[in-house]
Amino acid sequence: MPTLNFAPTSGIFIGDIFGLIIALAISLFLAFWISSVKSWLAVVIGAFIGGVLGFLIILGWAGTLIYDTPLPGASPTAVFFSAIFFCGALALSFGIITDLLVARSRSDDYRRRHPLEE
Repeated sequence: MPTLNFAPTSGIFIGDIFGLIIALAISLFLAFWISSVKSWLAVVIGAFIGGVLGFLIILGWAGTLIYDTPLPGASPTAVFFSAIFFCGALALSFGIITDLLVARSRSDDYRRRHPLEE
């Protein structure tokens, strides 16, 4: 029966957490750098949420978050590199989506003005 099991000493959890840390270090900087909105903190928070969501997805799929035994054939090394790529991709995706949502809600700040209209 599926239950929430948290095993912080397993190799899969350790590989996943270190992959998340490296992915967030890169992705939060990239989300801040490519953001075109004035409230860059919203974009960084969106990227952080995406990275943590990726961490939980990998831990639930390959680790022991949902089931008692890890995925057969899952090694901590494979989980580490998977977490770098998956958490990084989700973090950037959520950062870009947050950037688009903020720019859409405050479109007056981000429209180009024609020089002759002033």
